[in-house]
Amino acid sequence: MMMYEAELERGGEALLAEGRKNHQADEQESLRQEVAILREEVQRLRERQEALQQHALQQAPSVITQDGEFGVDGQGHHEPKHDEPPDAEPRRRTGRIILRAAIAAVVMALLAVGSDHLWQYVSSYETTDDAQIDGHLNSVSSRINGTVIGVYVDDTQYVKAGQLIVALDPRDYTVAVERARADLKQAQAQVELAKANYQTATAKLRASQATSVKANRDVQRYEELFNRRVISRDQYEEQIRVGQVDAATVEADRATAASVEKDVASKEAAVQSAKAALDQAVLNLSYTKIYAPVSGVVGKKTVEMGHRIEPGQQLMAIVQLDDIWVTANFKETQIRKMRVGQPTTIYVDALGRDFKGYVEGLPGASGEKYSLLPPENATGNYVKVVQRLPVRIRFDKGQDPDHRLRPGMSVEPTVWLR
Repeated sequence: MMMYEAELERGGEALLAEGRKNHQADEQESLRQEVAILREEVQRLRERQEALQQHALQQAPSVITQDGEFGVDGQGHHEPKHDEPPDAEPRRRTGRIILRAAIAAVVMALLAVGSDHLWQYVSSYETTDDAQIDGHLNSVSSRINGTVIGVYVDDTQYVKAGQLIVALDPRDYTVAVERARADLKQAQAQVELAKANYQTATAKLRASQATSVKANRDVQRYEELFNRRVISRDQYEEQIRVGQVDAATVEADRATAASVEKDVASKEAAVQSAKAALDQAVLNLSYTKIYAPVSGVVGKKTVEMGHRIEPGQQLMAIVQLDDIWVTANFKETQIRKMRVGQPTTIYVDALGRDFKGYVEGLPGASGEKYSLLPPENATGNYVKVVQRLPVRIRFDKGQDPDHRLRPGMSVEPTVWLR
């Protein structure tokens, strides 16, 4: 009897342990109620057994020795009294059989309930060990060529955004700025000269226009005099020629003024170009100091003092620690019930503890499709292989204030489907 009770106790504790792992509060409460009911049933069976034993003792008392123990015969059996009813032993056997059958029924019921809850628990999540922490690895490079005169960080060092990390020799770019400023001043002077020429040309155009107007009026006056026979034809024709020359002069001066105006526009464009060149020179001078684009830990540093670097050359990488996630490669049969927003438990091997998170996004294609050389199955040798799809899981905020989680760590995420 004690063995069955121990088995029941162990079975109940095992079910409670399994129930604690389940994150669903209602299932835990239901499991506790069922275990309590089973314990009450065991207590009732225990009381029934004690009652049967008391009844058997009252009906057929055993021989009592001097030490207060039941007497036994030489073979170890109880010695019944001569006045014991003949059906006492069969009744005791029947009681024991009934008790054992009841205990077996309770155990079977307990196992059935436990297996059902175990199945519900196992089917309520999906997990994988093919997962790791990912993050942003920000590459730091130079925008200009130059010689390194200062390196202010090293590998594994934490830097803040905007912190000076590398300095280049600025002397060449300082000279370029001065040259650009001189070019700008020269271009501005050319504009002023072109504007003065334009004013001269417009003044000359106005003078020639006035002369042409006077010549046209003289032509009209000479025409009247010629008609009245006051002047000769030669004088009249000479005046017409003078008017035509003045008109041609006006056209020439107008063309000159237009040309000078275009020259002014050209010189102003040259000023804008010189300003842009100066801005670029100032920018290049600012690029001689390289600052950290983000906050994080320095890694893969290759730059040293005295190096001659080129534009686009990678100098180091900075790993952001405040923006990390998990890339979990689940089998295609595991994401059937996965949805965005489902809670997730993330076990980190390096730290030996669990973190909470949620499914942030489901993949657009399997990992095989993103590979450099995806397989081609058009040749007819297709073999069905279970594919894996990268699921993105985000950590809940505030769980890693010391930034101990690092990209590349192996994790085991468990996505709770219900």
